[in-house]
Amino acid sequence: MDIPQRVSIRYKDTSYNSNEIRLKTFRLGFQIWDEQTKARQTELYDFIFSSLKQVDRQDRYMFSLLFIELTELIRNSRLERSMKEVLIKTAFSEFAYALADFEDAGK
Repeated sequence: MDIPQRVSIRYKDTSYNSNEIRLKTFRLGFQIWDEQTKARQTELYDFIFSSLKQVDRQDRYMFSLLFIELTELIRNSRLERSMKEVLIKTAFSEFAYALADFEDAGK
């Protein structure tokens, strides 16, 4: 999906166009990754990694959809905001680590 080229935002008194939004998002995402250590081998990671090995390549997109549904469930729950943030962040980081490790193992 392409971001419209004419989008601009203001953040902390600075204007950003589409390309700057991409760059800022990438840089901040990389900074988060850099600040954290490699994921522990959690049961969630093991479950996802094991599942990915058992599903055909064409069906792997299903896991992304499941995590989007999971996010909606967490977001709509009565949990406090900080707990929601931790759950969503943990779930997606474990999913990302498992997916990246799975793809690396296939090379």
